[in-house]
Amino acid sequence: MRYLFTGQDAKKIDEHATEVVGMPSLVLMERAAMTAAKVLVERESNDARILAVCGTGNNGGDGVATARILHEMGYKAAICIVGQPESMSEETRKQTEIAVGCHVPVIPISSIRDNQFDVIIDGIFGIGLSRDVTDVYEQIINDINDSDAIVYSLDIPSGINAGCGEVMGVAVKASTTITFGVNKLGLILHPGCQYAGEVIVADIGFPRESVTMIRSPYYYYEPGDIKAFLPERKPRTHKGNYGHVLVIAGSESMCGAACLCAEAAYKAGAGLVRVVSPPVNREIILEKCPEVLFSERDELSEVTDWADAIVIGPGLGLDKEAQEMVQYIVENSPVPTVIDGDGIRLTRNVTSTLSENFVVTPHMKEMSYLTCRAVDDILKNPVSAAYDAAMDLDGIVVCKDARTVVSDGHSCYINVSGNNGMATGGSGDVLAGVIGGFLAQGMEPFDAAKLAVYIHGLAGDVMADKLSRYSLMASDLLTGIGEVIREGIRD
Repeated sequence: MRYLFTGQDAKKIDEHATEVVGMPSLVLMERAAMTAAKVLVERESNDARILAVCGTGNNGGDGVATARILHEMGYKAAICIVGQPESMSEETRKQTEIAVGCHVPVIPISSIRDNQFDVIIDGIFGIGLSRDVTDVYEQIINDINDSDAIVYSLDIPSGINAGCGEVMGVAVKASTTITFGVNKLGLILHPGCQYAGEVIVADIGFPRESVTMIRSPYYYYEPGDIKAFLPERKPRTHKGNYGHVLVIAGSESMCGAACLCAEAAYKAGAGLVRVVSPPVNREIILEKCPEVLFSERDELSEVTDWADAIVIGPGLGLDKEAQEMVQYIVENSPVPTVIDGDGIRLTRNVTSTLSENFVVTPHMKEMSYLTCRAVDDILKNPVSAAYDAAMDLDGIVVCKDARTVVSDGHSCYINVSGNNGMATGGSGDVLAGVIGGFLAQGMEPFDAAKLAVYIHGLAGDVMADKLSRYSLMASDLLTGIGEVIREGIRD
């Protein structure tokens, strides 16, 4: 598990290190520059022509120091200062004096568009940017983006909001971002991640006390977390030990969602899965997935007590009978419950609050319906939207997007697995089934949702590598889930 920090959080860590612990700011700047220089030395030939484009804040000082270190190592490195000298920070002024003393060339802004450099180091703004980029800065960033150079951004691509990933008018498109001390939220979220390129989190020696004094509510998983969080499977057990999942899904015109959801619950390790669907779907569902049990809709009240977890909504439809089933489950479910697809809209018709026993899995359009917020507004800050929705619902919200956000109203998991090949019908049904499978095995709703989202995304990555992002189908994810879990428990 890795934590993510906003720009304000990162600034507080820096201030604590310098003002409370007493570590000189120039020392941290020098460490940042040495780390950045090391990355470039490992990746770029020693005859590369390198230009550090530096602002007047401390991010600019990082850039100046990096260029000076590379120059001292024999690289053809130069610096270009953007901004008024009188606005230069004390540390950046000092670094510039040192660079000039070391005979590092200082060149004019116009040289950027001459396209004479193989590598550009972006040290213009850093994490403190709070307003749109305009005037000369806009032109310079456009010149950088129009160049043929390989671009390394220091801490964050200039023009990206470190807290939400928003493009502040215009932003540098980096090949690699070397971010210092801690990873930034804006480097993970869209569209910031599209500008960051490869992200390297560089340790520059922040005191542990400075980092741990910030309790960030944002984090993501790594492959090693799968084994740590998966439900335990003991040697001497039977199907009853791994829970019963009740999948209430499908309508007379759609039963594929029920099949995908049920199979996914089994792939996640559930002991038994029962599907409640219209009678017309019985033969198709049992042929597709002979492992499931089948019940008709009028048996719902009888089988609810059988379940250890419930999934309701995939392909359910929006008719009166579907509404009645959703209302019954919302009011009577005795176990952790996932509400997906049509169930989300029907739930909104029934109640405005749920409980921490419920996991709601909206895509952006469903999220808009659920929260009464415009899709464009949610896309600008999905973390805030998921957090607020979880608070309002008093449940777990899985806000599905290219970077799915899972929140319980107290913290936010941001998913970094998955790809655009998963933008295909049925992917959400598979996810709902995986969550249900984990819930049936006793995982807490928030934990089940986070792990399911991560594994679901990894399954998409595995299968996209095999099939291509164009050819990936939701049913392929079922195979991918098995492979991801197998590798996860092997590590």
